[in-house]
Amino acid sequence: MAKLWVMFFTSLLLVSTMNFYAVIREPDLIDIDEIHEYPRETVKVKGVLTSFVVDPYGEQADRIDLQVREVDGHSVVEVRWFVDRDNDIPPIGTIITVEGEVTEWNGRIWLSSNGYGAIECADSDCDSVEYTAMQLVEVAMNPQEFANMSVKVDGYLSEPLEPDVTYHSLSLMDNPSYGNADHLLYMQVEGRVIDWIEAGSHVEISGWLQYDQRSLRWRLLVQATAIEVLNEGSIVDLSWELEPYTLTYEVGKNVSIDGTATQSSDSWWLIGDSPTDRLCLLPSEEVLDEGLEGVEQKWFGRLIWSTDEATICLRLDGYSAENTAGNFGDDVTPLLDVAENPFDYLNQNHTFEGWITDPISPDYDKGYVGDGPDYFSRQTKLRIHLIGEHAEYIEGGQSIRFNATIIWSESEGRVILEARSWTLGQAPAPTTLNWGDGYNSWKWDIGKLVVINGEAVMD
Repeated sequence: MAKLWVMFFTSLLLVSTMNFYAVIREPDLIDIDEIHEYPRETVKVKGVLTSFVVDPYGEQADRIDLQVREVDGHSVVEVRWFVDRDNDIPPIGTIITVEGEVTEWNGRIWLSSNGYGAIECADSDCDSVEYTAMQLVEVAMNPQEFANMSVKVDGYLSEPLEPDVTYHSLSLMDNPSYGNADHLLYMQVEGRVIDWIEAGSHVEISGWLQYDQRSLRWRLLVQATAIEVLNEGSIVDLSWELEPYTLTYEVGKNVSIDGTATQSSDSWWLIGDSPTDRLCLLPSEEVLDEGLEGVEQKWFGRLIWSTDEATICLRLDGYSAENTAGNFGDDVTPLLDVAENPFDYLNQNHTFEGWITDPISPDYDKGYVGDGPDYFSRQTKLRIHLIGEHAEYIEGGQSIRFNATIIWSESEGRVILEARSWTLGQAPAPTTLNWGDGYNSWKWDIGKLVVINGEAVMD
């Protein structure tokens, strides 16, 4: 009997010790991108405070919602801080650490933090980051101050921008995910963009802020040329476990989903694990030629509303997340390495290879270089400054190999590659103009190499 009592008290002591350790142990410091790997765990992240809203639903609740962005990146995490709503909040731009439990619900993810010590400055000096554009919360706090003025705002697109559409209405958000955003600024975009700009892309936008009396809301009037993409939106991973209605939030976006392709009643469908898991599939001719029936894999495409099928469908555009962009020789530094760790390369000389994204005229010396020839194969692009003259146009999509110094522009708040020597590849084929399109379509090819069929006459 005595041995049983010894075993009982020993086990009780062991359990108490483990519980005590669980309470006092320091949570792991993780990257914001990794929070989905720690469901229901208490973790700590470090980032820049870019937005907040006190008592978000006006319930007199002791809750403050915050948005925290990577210090040198573009990922953002929503933080729900359960604390006295009159508690002091660090200024926008402050680098902070956040301790909280990773919470997931219906496809959304955030950090739940409790108490005064859950959020604090990352160091004793409360260092901060100065952005070149205003954060949305700064506009939201006092929009009248910026009424009928040109403003430059930092945020994330709620919907994609198509290159063949001359008008878009969407929102600028303080989080790449609509469900996690605390602030939305309605935007009207006039003009065409050159390439697809995906939903969730991190952008800086210059526009005219005004109050729309008819809709009783503030809006930002923007020209397409005034949108600067800092980081392209990522592919949205869909899950069969989500409620079907949530697919409507992802229409127009590049998505991926696991499933098996099958044909039924002259229509293609993607089937999940459950018999009720069905998604309309719109394959291209190239994909059909490769054979689809029974193929089980992760599918990539754009989620659209099909008027023919009267349902949401996955359109297969031939896009694959496994595109190998920017794979060059051993003596070449990948552009993505610089984009991910720019301060590790400052004031160094490196050799790069890539593709010019848009035409650069002989009388201009700045542009962008990407690690892929087109939008879908490109993972990143950086600003390039050509030091010296170039006698001819450098075409969009033209390959370039160059030696450059990596510098940081304080005025622009970004990395610039100063190229002093370069070698150009063959220019891409000219764009074909059609007489039926007219000026409204042709103006988007101004500055580009084009070809048109016709008869020359002297007037």
